[in-house]
Amino acid sequence: MKNKTLGRIVLSMAMMASATAPAMALDYEAKPIMWLLQAPFRTAGALTGAAVSGGVSGPIDDGYHWFLKGTQHVAGKFGDEEGAGQIAAAVPIGGSTGMVLGGAHGVYRGFFHGFKKGWEKPFSRWSYITMEEK
Repeated sequence: MKNKTLGRIVLSMAMMASATAPAMALDYEAKPIMWLLQAPFRTAGALTGAAVSGGVSGPIDDGYHWFLKGTQHVAGKFGDEEGAGQIAAAVPIGGSTGMVLGGAHGVYRGFFHGFKKGWEKPFSRWSYITMEEK
């Protein structure tokens, strides 16, 4: 009877040691236990933030801003950045190019922004939008 109880204790200690060994091996600095418990939640928040921010919010935000910059740049090359005729002529050239390039840049920038903010503050609104926190 004593050997059976002692065997259960030793076996449970061995199982606990084998379960915590990979966690200890992941981090040579031995991070606190709370960090290890938060890591899966933070990872999920970071991945969802990266997907939403990189797939939706980033391309819309950068596409819009680059559209305005492209239009303004080409209108300036036509002679007047604020002239109605120059802006109307610049929209199909600079605006559309800016929107396409800005959208592509927004995917890249939004992905990393969403991952970083999603890790720091999982599932917060700042991980899903590309605007900077004030």
